[in-house]
Amino acid sequence: MGRMLSVAVLLLAVAGTTFAGEEGTNEGELSKQAGTRPAVRRGDDKGDGLLTQTRDYFRNRWYDLLDIIDFSFGAGPGFLVNVRATKIFQLVGGYSDAWQVGMRGRSFGVWREKRHEAGISLLYYQKVSRERITGWVESFRSEEMDLDTSEVYANNNDRAFTGVGVTVHAGIFVNVNVRPMQALDFILGLMTIDMLDDDNGKLRRNKDL
Repeated sequence: MGRMLSVAVLLLAVAGTTFAGEEGTNEGELSKQAGTRPAVRRGDDKGDGLLTQTRDYFRNRWYDLLDIIDFSFGAGPGFLVNVRATKIFQLVGGYSDAWQVGMRGRSFGVWREKRHEAGISLLYYQKVSRERITGWVESFRSEEMDLDTSEVYANNNDRAFTGVGVTVHAGIFVNVNVRPMQALDFILGLMTIDMLDDDNGKLRRNKDL
């Protein structure tokens, strides 16, 4: 009799498990017993993904646009004139010691800059010393930077090699530099072509072009 009772209990347990499987998963059954709802599994939200891609696209185009022009202005002792259409076509020079405020690519700051330069085309001497005052000025690898001609040309640490612009200092300092490579990167970026590999929210340009 006892053995028959045990067999009956075993059959009831098996039947209960089967019915539970038919009504829902074990996870769902356990959730019911705990008084909670099972987690709903869903695939990637395509709407959110499209929104993120659209936001990144316009943000990257804005950054590419900022990359095109560098500018700064300030004041201090000195007299300097530099006119350039790439470093192959540049001339004049002078001495400048100016406190400047300006924007370089995607960054803004205040700094002091001393310049000694003179020459024509690639026969051009430059010595540049910069000291960051406040803000974050792109390409300032440290609080202070002291570059001679070879370092300027080797790493494009000063003006871009392909840059087009003018620097004038006669008590008042004004500098404007246009970057053709960055302009091309912006145009191609409209078609989602990242020529200079500086998209995806990177604050620093890949090269000083």
